[in-house]
Amino acid sequence: MNEPSDRQRLLLIALFAAWVIAFGYAFFTFAETAPSGDGFTRGMNRITSYLGWQGIAGMIAIALVSIGRGWPKGSAVRRMSGVPLLLAILHVAAILGIILWARASN
Repeated sequence: MNEPSDRQRLLLIALFAAWVIAFGYAFFTFAETAPSGDGFTRGMNRITSYLGWQGIAGMIAIALVSIGRGWPKGSAVRRMSGVPLLLAILHVAAILGIILWARASN
């Protein structure tokens, strides 16, 4: 298999940087956004902004995996390109686990 071009390397670096920014900004917005609303929905704006940025990070992670497949099998770049998607999958599993645990404890 041929080595990826400089264009693919630059795209991978740019996508990885965008993923780090989106992933980190999700936590920043959750911590820095003031809760709004009344009653049960108070603070829901924080959760929706967090999940929105995590969704953006997840879409970038899918693009990273597809670009990373251009590297030879077993290479460090190819393996590391899958880490953001693995984190996104674990994140979704953790959120679903918390929801199921909360529903089961009632």
